[in-house]
Amino acid sequence: MKLDPGAAAGMAGTVAGWNRLALQAIRAAQPGPPAAARSLAILHTCMYNAWAAYDGAARQTAHGVRVRLPCAERSAASKACAMSHAAWFALGKRFPGQQAMFDAWMAGLELDRAAPGGQLSPAGIGRIQAVSMLDFCHRAGTPAATATPAEPAPGRWCLAAHRLSEREGHDDDQDVRLFFALANALADASIAGWGDAQERETAGPAAIHGSAGAAANEVIRRFENEMRSGMRGRTRADTHVGAGLAGQELGRQVGARAFDDARRHWEGRL
Repeated sequence: MKLDPGAAAGMAGTVAGWNRLALQAIRAAQPGPPAAARSLAILHTCMYNAWAAYDGAARQTAHGVRVRLPCAERSAASKACAMSHAAWFALGKRFPGQQAMFDAWMAGLELDRAAPGGQLSPAGIGRIQAVSMLDFCHRAGTPAATATPAEPAPGRWCLAAHRLSEREGHDDDQDVRLFFALANALADASIAGWGDAQERETAGPAAIHGSAGAAANEVIRRFENEMRSGMRGRTRADTHVGAGLAGQELGRQVGARAFDDARRHWEGRL
């Protein structure tokens, strides 16, 4: 899908818009599933950590910087601005060859990429959360998105989340939690699925797809239950039959753990 940066301000939500842009960047770069899932996890963890500064209970992850603004400064516009600055910075570092697309998206949102401001301004919060996350990845040796064109990007696993968001009319507060849990589940499932495939000597991509699809289903199912919207038609991601029942059960377990961990963060139960 070709995105129109000039229409960015009319997107349904800040989080969904940046996710779509990230998927377009992934399609262009064509990284393998693990690298693509890792990029999504970095993006949505940065956005979540920026958002958490404006929430009364949520806590940043260990990759972020602890900060919480007073109630008077927690406007929806400030939250969206902080999340966008975090996303713009993170995606630019992950996909430097597509920086112009990210710049155009910010312009479409009428946000100044070089906006001055202190550490507690929306732009400052977004940048510091992205820098902290990327610095953690650098220290941990997380590789860049290496091209492997034969393997598809994990966009299919995000489509179910987009359908849920659109159907239920999610706002940014709901979407940032949904995509934070989903992206980290996909990253964890990609790693677990690859390891399981090597042990069982099965097809790597098929095992990753099946495990990740099962993890996505579990996160979305739990999020629907959390929002009390599951009765209106269960949304499902695409699992891959090549993974087998063992791979799908592995993915379900990974999704359950990722969702529980994400929920502990946004509920502040750490």
